[in-house]
Amino acid sequence: MEHYMKQMFVTSLDRSLPLFIETMGWNEWQEEFSRPQGYHCYHWLQTTGGEGQFQISDTTVTLASNQGILLPPQAPHRYVTRSHPWSTWYITFNGNLAPFIVSSLGLPTSTVIGWEPGSRLSALHKRSRNLARQSFDFNGMDGSAFVYRFLMDLKRYGQVDNQRSFSQYTERMLPFIRFLEENYADPAFGLAQLSEYAGISSQRLNYLFKRTTGMSPYQYLIHLRVQKAKEYLINDKKLTVKAIASLVGFLDSSHFVYTFRKIEAMTPQNYRDLN
Repeated sequence: MEHYMKQMFVTSLDRSLPLFIETMGWNEWQEEFSRPQGYHCYHWLQTTGGEGQFQISDTTVTLASNQGILLPPQAPHRYVTRSHPWSTWYITFNGNLAPFIVSSLGLPTSTVIGWEPGSRLSALHKRSRNLARQSFDFNGMDGSAFVYRFLMDLKRYGQVDNQRSFSQYTERMLPFIRFLEENYADPAFGLAQLSEYAGISSQRLNYLFKRTTGMSPYQYLIHLRVQKAKEYLINDKKLTVKAIASLVGFLDSSHFVYTFRKIEAMTPQNYRDLN
C-alpha cells in the first residue's frame, strides 16, 4: 500500500460541527517527530507494522502492532522508530464537542490503547485510504461522521492495561442478558437465580454488569421491567396498569407506579396518555 496523506479543507462551517477532521494519513516509513509544544488538535497515532517508541511528558512507551495513543491538544510528545520500517496511521481532529465526546466515551488520553488483531481498528488505515483519495467532498458532515465512528470503535474495541474491551465484556454478558429477558416477569426472580445461572459470584456478576451497562444486575432488571411495561402501555390499551404491573414482575401496582415514576419522571398512565 502506498503512503497517503489527506489535508482537509476546513471551512468555518466545518469548525462549527461537533467534530471535524484536520488531517489523516498512513506512513509506511514513519519518521521521527518532536513536538515540545504539542499539537493544536487531538492527535491519534497507531502502529500498523513494526514498532516505535513514544514519549509523552515523563513517560516512554512502545507502540507495537494493534496499538495506538490518543493525545489531547497541546500535549508535548516525541516519537521515534524502533524497527525498519515502522508503519503508522494517524488522524488529527477537533470540534466544538470534541473534548466532551472523548470524555463521555471514557477514552483515555496519553495512554497506550490496544485491540484484537481482527477488530475494525486493525484495518482502519486501509479503509480510510479510499476516503483520502476522494477530492474536496470528504470533509464537513461526512468527515465528522467518520471521526465519530472511529471514536465509537475505539470505545468498543480498545483495551487499556490488559483489560477486556467493551465489546468483549458485552459478548460475555449476552447469555445473562438473554436469561433476564426470559425471566423478568417472574416476581421471585432475582440476583441469586442469575448468579446461579452464571456460575459466578454475585460480586463478579455485579462487576461485569457495571462494566457493560453501568448498572448493577438488580438495577438492570428493574429498568428492563419498566421498559417492558412501556411496551404494554403503548401496544395494549385494554390492559390496566395493575395488570401490566403483574405481567412485568411487580408484586403490587403501587410499587410499580412508584418505580415507574422514579425512572421515567411520570406515572404509567401519563406515559400512556402521551403515546
